[in-house]
Amino acid sequence: MHTKQQLNEMKHEHDQWQDRLRFYKDEISHFNNHLGRLSISGGGQDVMANVERFQNQFIRQREVLDIIRHDFKQHENLIEALEVGRAAEPNDGIQRIHSIQRDKLEQFENIFHDLRNEFNVFLNKIE
Repeated sequence: MHTKQQLNEMKHEHDQWQDRLRFYKDEISHFNNHLGRLSISGGGQDVMANVERFQNQFIRQREVLDIIRHDFKQHENLIEALEVGRAAEPNDGIQRIHSIQRDKLEQFENIFHDLRNEFNVFLNKIE
């Protein structure tokens, strides 16, 4: 069972998650712009292959972000419904569901940080 304070804390954490997702979305856009400039300026076959590979990886990460954002919105709707008594506590418990959502974001961030580091190594090699 949940308390009103727990729901408020979840909503606050959820807002922080949304800010982090917006940050990553902006960062992906920045990286894609950088890749666009690289593809215009040209480069060797190896450079262009890496540009395409990173473009594909950033597209995929953007898709994952959209899925996570959708899942977070569903979770937020559930929290709000519980708060006003329009929904019953899920069988798994709202705390467990919240923890799963947190894990999704952390997994995304770990993968994204690795990708960002790999991208920066690539940029340092060609610049």
